[in-house]
Amino acid sequence: MADIVKLHVNGTPDQVRPVLEQVLQGEGFRFTWENAGECVIEKGSRTKALLLGAFGTHYKYRVLFHPQQDGTLVFDVGLATTGMSGGAIGVAKVRKKLDEIGRVLTGAFQNAGTLISA
Repeated sequence: MADIVKLHVNGTPDQVRPVLEQVLQGEGFRFTWENAGECVIEKGSRTKALLLGAFGTHYKYRVLFHPQQDGTLVFDVGLATTGMSGGAIGVAKVRKKLDEIGRVLTGAFQNAGTLISA
């Protein structure tokens, strides 16, 4: 299970952002854009995860855009929380969900014909 998912795609942040939002909002994630190249995506509630432990759902990841000299974009989706509020099971759930996000995003950009590498 990964700590970070890294994708290299054709396009600018303005072209990639709508695809990213559409795909992950469909998975139930909320977006908080800190600036044009950085956001936090979150699903569930930290309070519920604290109260319910492994039975609560709280996923929080940071997305960073890294524009490249050749006009392509590398973006990372990484852990913004460890999942410790859910104990050892919570940690595993957060990392497993990150792997799932990586597969979903890889498929979406592959279908769009813009994926260079994952």
